[in-house]
Amino acid sequence: MQALVEELDRERAAFIAELDGLPEPEGRAIVESWDARDLVIHAAFWSEHGANAVELATAGRGDEFDYDSSQTDAMNAATAAAGHVMSLVQARAREDAAYQRFRRAMVALDEELLDLRLGNGDTVEAVIRYDGPDHYAEHAEHFRAAGAG
Repeated sequence: MQALVEELDRERAAFIAELDGLPEPEGRAIVESWDARDLVIHAAFWSEHGANAVELATAGRGDEFDYDSSQTDAMNAATAAAGHVMSLVQARAREDAAYQRFRRAMVALDEELLDLRLGNGDTVEAVIRYDGPDHYAEHAEHFRAAGAG
């Protein structure tokens, strides 16, 4: 579990470092039509999603986690649309709170629950990875590419 938490911390730190190094991040397309604010809100949403899964598993209610990957595009579109009322500063505050919540949930998780199958069939560890370190790494790369271009 400690290694997984460290991986989350490392990938999130890389995400923030790339964001901080990006000149004029607001209003500048990073991925398709999304700017830095949109990606930060997106990262916050998926950290909250991961925290929900871990918290349900910890509470013995993992069967209630019913995420279906066919919903991802619609979830991302709704998250981006709702986030357009936020500034980058507000988005960053939301992402920080979401990351802290996700991290706390992971630290509190009994390591034996990593292999638990949730209601959608994914293990707790798989959800942590795709909502956490893998997700931060993917979008850090987007920031990196935008900064180089």
